[in-house]
Amino acid sequence: MVRGLQPLLGAERTEDATLLVSELVTNAVKYGSGPVELHVEADEDRRGRFTISDAGGGGEPALRETGGSTSGGYGLHLVDRIADEWGIRHASMHVWFELSY
Repeated sequence: MVRGLQPLLGAERTEDATLLVSELVTNAVKYGSGPVELHVEADEDRRGRFTISDAGGGGEPALRETGGSTSGGYGLHLVDRIADEWGIRHASMHVWFELSY
């Protein structure tokens, strides 16, 4: 689905979007509840906004300490490092990120 955005985003930003969507959808499935939805918007300022939502209930998403023997905990670190902006909205649970293209 995200790959279909390559003509708009370009190859590099499409790879970034694919990685971040994968991480956030995985988190929503693993820690959230209810259906998981992905919404993608593009604006006239050449920014794409990706919002992943679920019904909540999985606790507050947060940047966790990484390293040691932990096999996870890197998803939001990737979002923080790659996305131009990102945030959380708590209507249910919405995590969004933006990429300039």
